[in-house]
Amino acid sequence: MRFTKKVVVVTGAASGIGLAIARQFAENGATVCGLDIDVDALSQAFQDQEGISGRLLPYSVDVSNEAEVISCCSKILSEFRTVHVLVNNAGINMAKTIDGLSTEDWDKVFDTNLRSVYLLIRQFWDHFRSRNGGVIINMSSIMGQVGGIGAPAYCASKAAILMLTRCLAKDGAGVGIRVNAICPGYIATPIMEKVFAEAEDPEAARRAVIELQPMGRMGTPEDIANAAIFLASDEASFISGTSLTIDGAVTATQID
Repeated sequence: MRFTKKVVVVTGAASGIGLAIARQFAENGATVCGLDIDVDALSQAFQDQEGISGRLLPYSVDVSNEAEVISCCSKILSEFRTVHVLVNNAGINMAKTIDGLSTEDWDKVFDTNLRSVYLLIRQFWDHFRSRNGGVIINMSSIMGQVGGIGAPAYCASKAAILMLTRCLAKDGAGVGIRVNAICPGYIATPIMEKVFAEAEDPEAARRAVIELQPMGRMGTPEDIANAAIFLASDEASFISGTSLTIDGAVTATQID
């Protein structure tokens, strides 16, 4: 297995992309520490360990809360003595235009999507540097590249992740730390289902998204997990500071 004896931390691991990434690493032999604020959903998701050669271990934490992050990361390092890969996947959407976007809304999005990335990286950076090796994967979005309608806070937070990724890749290059980002397009996740459900006509909203797809389908969480596995592997040892777009050619065409 490619990640046997490796310890991987994945945030937002209870469902969707985070769960798929956690399972892929565990299927490849890793001990996966899955972090999520919804501990019941996380524990339930991690109960199914069929086909897993590694381990899936749940940790309850609000990744936007500094004290909780410090406590959780300290516990992980105490238990396993090392961490090899950090996947910052936790995130929320906020479908509100600027006229209806409160300060509290803005802060909630940035705390969950961006502050959490800083907090987790800050806790493991010195450890990665001391062992002269570590991989960080940050989950951005195509909306952080091209923007979108009706979600300025979400798009801005995802764009900020891309710049943070580039800067940290440069800072880490001389001490064995690789930092990359993944930019998913439209992926069939619970968050996407919630977007459809909140639309005036959910089925019409779903059809409209499908019609945007040159490949005729939305992506799957496994499509993103496959990329995370590659970026964390030795095969990607010279890849750092980049963003991998996984959108079925959506951004190669005109989108709004």
